[in-house]
Amino acid sequence: MKQLLKCTCFVIISLAVLFVSISPIPVNAHPLVPIIFTQPPIEEGSTTTVSMKIIFDDITEPFIITVDDGYSRPALKELIAIKQQYGESFKCLLFPYGLALKDNEDLFQQLIKEGCELHNHTYTHMYFRHKTAQQQEQEIMLDDAEIEKVYKMAGQQRPYTKFFRPPGGIYDQTTLQLCIKHGYKIMLWNVITEPNGKNLSVGSRADLIRRAPKGSIILLHSKVSDMDALKIVLPGLIKRYGTQWH
Repeated sequence: MKQLLKCTCFVIISLAVLFVSISPIPVNAHPLVPIIFTQPPIEEGSTTTVSMKIIFDDITEPFIITVDDGYSRPALKELIAIKQQYGESFKCLLFPYGLALKDNEDLFQQLIKEGCELHNHTYTHMYFRHKTAQQQEQEIMLDDAEIEKVYKMAGQQRPYTKFFRPPGGIYDQTTLQLCIKHGYKIMLWNVITEPNGKNLSVGSRADLIRRAPKGSIILLHSKVSDMDALKIVLPGLIKRYGTQWH
């Protein structure tokens, strides 16, 4: 009898391990920015809170591809080719920091014409940790001016909704107040191809994108490895969700 019980337990445990190994692995948010479901950090001694409505929380789209930084011309050229191939089949928001945008204005004009949107990521990729209101505002508005310039160069209308993504996902009450003042919503993310800064292979990056739950905001960087991963998984994502765009 004891032997039978041992065998039964072994079978149950083995089946459980097999189930876990073949089940989809849930994608966890980046620890710094679990999208919109955590209250923002409060400055020490602060008694003022800002409405969380400033944080973008519309997850009605099947998925949104976002690309940060914008420093790699080869990666940007790959993204242009991807958009030319798939067109409006997926939504792509770009968050270049101002200096990178300035260095690659020609490519970003092409991306705008292919249907991508440009949004704010500060001018110098400054982390808003212990930064004054003046420093933060200058970073946001310098990038804002560069974005306006590139849209005009492209002969395109800037989107009505403006998004700001703080580098590293670091922001405070001052950031929220500045975003309200200048008409921005903060867009974070819940899937990233470099979790905790890890330099993953193209295949591993593709797996993270592929396993993203519906409604995900997926953060890529302007790296060839991320564009290669996107090319691998995009046909499957489009087939899965079709044309469920708003």
